[in-house]
Amino acid sequence: MIEIRVSDPVFQFLGGIFHQDIESYEIALEEYLGYASKKEQEDDVIALTNFINSNFSDEDKNNFIEEAADGVYFPAYEVTPLTWLKQVTEKIKNNIECL
Repeated sequence: MIEIRVSDPVFQFLGGIFHQDIESYEIALEEYLGYASKKEQEDDVIALTNFINSNFSDEDKNNFIEEAADGVYFPAYEVTPLTWLKQVTEKIKNNIECL
């Protein structure tokens, strides 16, 4: 089990962007991509990539993502939370290339 700390950059990213008050994760992500600086996006990609590649089990990662991104209903997207996070990370990487 992954200990959730509010100071964790992955938790801050997921909880800050994909919280319960969002309309949809797509809209929340687009808003983030529009206001976050290139440096902030680069820092987030590093933190997310480190988390994705960490030694925690996929089950623990999935549970952590579900708890932190409580505004995303993963069954509706038919992907695991970890797969979803990988897709989000790729979208941020692609956005950085356009900045």
